[in-house]
Amino acid sequence: MVSSESEIVTTRHPKPHFPSVSKAMVMFTLVLSACCCLMVMAAVSEAQPAAAQPAAAQPAAAQPAAAQPAAAQPTADTFVENRFIRVGVNLMWGGAVTHVSTPGGPNIINSADLGRQVQQSYYSGPANYQREGKQKSPAWAGFPWNPIQTGDAYRNGSKVLEHRVRGDELYVKTVPMLWPMNNDPGECVMETWITLQPDGSKFAYRARLTNARSDKTQYHGSVQEVPAIYVNGPWHRLMAYVGDKPFTGGPVSEIRNDHREAWPWVNALPTEGWAALMNEQGTGIGVIVPRPMEFHGGFSGPRGQGGEKDRPTGYMSPITTEILDHNIVYDYACTFVVGSLDDVRAEAKRRAPKDPPAWDLENARQGWYYSNGSDAGWPLAGRGLAIKADTAGQPVRIIGPHTFWRAESAGQLRIRITAATAGTVRVYWRGVPPPVASAKPSEWAKWRQVWWEEARSAEAKIPAGAKQWVAVNLAGRPGYKGGLTGLALDVPDGSAVHEVRLVGVK
Repeated sequence: MVSSESEIVTTRHPKPHFPSVSKAMVMFTLVLSACCCLMVMAAVSEAQPAAAQPAAAQPAAAQPAAAQPAAAQPTADTFVENRFIRVGVNLMWGGAVTHVSTPGGPNIINSADLGRQVQQSYYSGPANYQREGKQKSPAWAGFPWNPIQTGDAYRNGSKVLEHRVRGDELYVKTVPMLWPMNNDPGECVMETWITLQPDGSKFAYRARLTNARSDKTQYHGSVQEVPAIYVNGPWHRLMAYVGDKPFTGGPVSEIRNDHREAWPWVNALPTEGWAALMNEQGTGIGVIVPRPMEFHGGFSGPRGQGGEKDRPTGYMSPITTEILDHNIVYDYACTFVVGSLDDVRAEAKRRAPKDPPAWDLENARQGWYYSNGSDAGWPLAGRGLAIKADTAGQPVRIIGPHTFWRAESAGQLRIRITAATAGTVRVYWRGVPPPVASAKPSEWAKWRQVWWEEARSAEAKIPAGAKQWVAVNLAGRPGYKGGLTGLALDVPDGSAVHEVRLVGVK
C-alpha cells in the first residue's frame, strides 16, 4: 500500500510477543483502504514498485544466531555530570546515550538491545536496501536504508571516531551501522553534542547527520526519529498536553497504547511542544522540541517494572519527515528535562516560540517534502525548494511539518515564490487531531485522510518573476479557526518556494 504523500513511514519497536526479541522493526503505512483496514507493511513512495515493500516483522527464530546478550556490555562508560544531572554514553555502542539520572538516583534509560537508548536514527530509500557481499537479517529482509547510532541487528556496535568531554559538554562522532545488516557501516557520520545546563536537571541535545552515500538517488521524504528515546519499565506513563490552548493551564493527558492493533505505538501532537515518560510518583524525563511536532510513543511489556537490561520499556520520539540526500548535512536539536511534569512544562513554556510559524527555505527544507515531485538536491544553495513534478506539467504538492498556531494569531499567509509564468497557488490548512486519533494507529490514519480538503483551502494568483511575495488572506475563511497544525501548497511545476510565513493581520 502506498502513502498518498510519498513518505516512507518507518520505525523500530519492541516485539511484545517474543521476549527474546525486544526490538523488532516493521514499516507502517498510514493510509487506510476503503474498508479502513490497517496494514503493517512498507509505506513506500509512490515512485516505488509494490515488490519493494518489506515483509512484516518475523518471529524470534529469524534473528541472527550469533547475537550476544546486551548484558555482555557495560551500560555506560563515559559521563558528563554536574550537581543536578548525570548523562552517560557507551563508546562501544556508537556513543549513544545509555544513562540519565539525578545524583544518587536510578538510571532512566533502557538498553535491553542496540535499538533502544537515546540515539540518532534515520530512514531513506531504497525501500529494500541491500549491499553486495553483505548479509541481511531475514527478520528485516525488506527493510530500507536505516543507519542507527548504537549498532545493528547482529549486535555489532557502531564505531566511535572521536569523543571528548570538556566542561559541561560531551561530544561524540560516530560511523553508524545499518540496522538490518551484519557489520555494514553506513556511508555517513553522526555527531552528537550533549550540553548540561547550569540551572537544573536538564541538558541540550544536538545531532548532525552528514551523508556521503554512493547511491545518489533523491528518495522521497521519510519519517525520522529526532531522536528515539527508550526508558526503563517504571517510567511507563506517556504524558503530554494535546489541547488547542497551549500554556493556559489546561490538563495534561496520559497517552496509552492499550489498543490491540499490530502496530504497537500511537501518534500524538503535543501542542506545547513536549512529551514526557513518568513513573507513578510523577517524576521522569521529558523532551522539548523547538516547535510543536508529531510524536510517536507508548509502552511495551509489563508496566512499572524492569531495569536497564530488561525488556519492558517506554518509548517516545519527536517525528519529522525529511528528504535525506546522498550528501546532506542535517541538524536538529531538543532539550531534555529530568523532574516533574511541572518542571518539564515550565521549561517548555520558557522556550516556546512567541510568533506564528515561519519557514526560510532558501538553504534547508525544514521538514517540507513533496507528494509528487523532487527538487534540485542538496545543497539548496539559495535556490529554495526548486521543484520538478514527477509528471511534467502537473502541480506539485509540498507538505509542511506538523506544528501549531491559533487562527486568530495569523490571519495571512505570505509565500515568496519564483515562477517562470503567472499561475496559481492553492493553500490547505490542517486542524488539530480529534482526541480519538491518539487511541490507536488506525484512528490517526483516518484523520490523516482528511488533512487536505478543498473546504479548508484558498487560492491566490502567482505573478511571473523571481522571488515574488504572494499574500493569501486566511482570516474568516471556512474552517480557518481555532487550533491549526500544518500547511500544504499546490504550486506549479518548475516553480521555487523560498519562504513561507504566517503573519498576524492588524
